[in-house]
Amino acid sequence: MINRLTLSLSLAALTLAAIPAQAWSPPSVGQTCAGTRGAGPRHVAVAGNYLGGRLVRDGIVDRKSFQACFQTVDRCELWLADKARQFPLQPGIATCTRVVLR
Repeated sequence: MINRLTLSLSLAALTLAAIPAQAWSPPSVGQTCAGTRGAGPRHVAVAGNYLGGRLVRDGIVDRKSFQACFQTVDRCELWLADKARQFPLQPGIATCTRVVLR
């Protein structure tokens, strides 16, 4: 009986070892300001960054960091205001930074 259990556990371990490992990747939280390397046309964009949190329960805080790319500062600031409503707890970072892309 013990030999069957040992054999079953060994086969299960070998089967699991043969399965390729898959890494968990977090969901996308924004769109980066994409550019290219080298020579090319330059354009200006606005990179938005927000870090905040919200109380989930009993002192547990859900902290999130978001990034996004915008064409105007006004759109970025509206986005920041929306994130601040969803994740109001400090410490927080809320910036709209002009960037030059190629």
